[in-house]
Amino acid sequence: MTVVSLKLEQYRDAEDLSDIAHILDLKPAHISYALYKLPTHQKYREFTVPKKSGGVRTIKAPHNTLKVIQKRLAQDLLLIEQQLEQARVKERDCILAHGFKKKLSIMTNGENHRGRRYVCNVDLQDFFPSINFGRVFGYFSKNNDFALKPKVATVLAQIACHENQLPQGSPCSPVISNLIGRILDIRLNELARRYHCRYTRYADDITFSTSEKHFPIAIGMRELGSINLWAAGPKLLDAIARTGFEINPK
Repeated sequence: MTVVSLKLEQYRDAEDLSDIAHILDLKPAHISYALYKLPTHQKYREFTVPKKSGGVRTIKAPHNTLKVIQKRLAQDLLLIEQQLEQARVKERDCILAHGFKKKLSIMTNGENHRGRRYVCNVDLQDFFPSINFGRVFGYFSKNNDFALKPKVATVLAQIACHENQLPQGSPCSPVISNLIGRILDIRLNELARRYHCRYTRYADDITFSTSEKHFPIAIGMRELGSINLWAAGPKLLDAIARTGFEINPK
């Protein structure tokens, strides 16, 4: 049994907050204070940064007490995610999500589509905020890989969420979004294969490509008069909506 599978077993065996504290090598009082005693308005500091595409992005930086917990949880989840992914795929070009992972990047994401006749990029809207407390709790308690006890899933969701969403700025939001986004990746990859396309995702940026003579309009259509701008097709819109996400209309 590997170290990673042992780590996952620790979470599966955990019963409550005290067990989680033990796994994270923290005192239960540290987690209790951050979750239940630290005033809500002090848990995060909000500020905005400009987006490359225009507009601003709201960042919610956690209080140091909470950040320590989130960083340790993120480290564990990244390790578990890596082990689960290694069991599913043997080659890097089979990996669908390239964001927030060691040795993967926007460059490795793009390599999957290099030299293809058509490359269609569309963005998901409010990727982190669209993942709420219920989705995080539901994933950790019902997903077959985790299947954690309800009390444990609740505490993990409390660590991860703020104001009923994954905050952009939390150390554990990226890995949790990838774990929950796996069902999105599976469905979009199935859609891509159906139309002889290739699919990958980098954070909230999803990409389809093909070297077929025509790009399938079920997935996307070039906007009138544009080479690089695409509008999502009906099958793509439906598949994304069914997984609880939305396309950014820009």
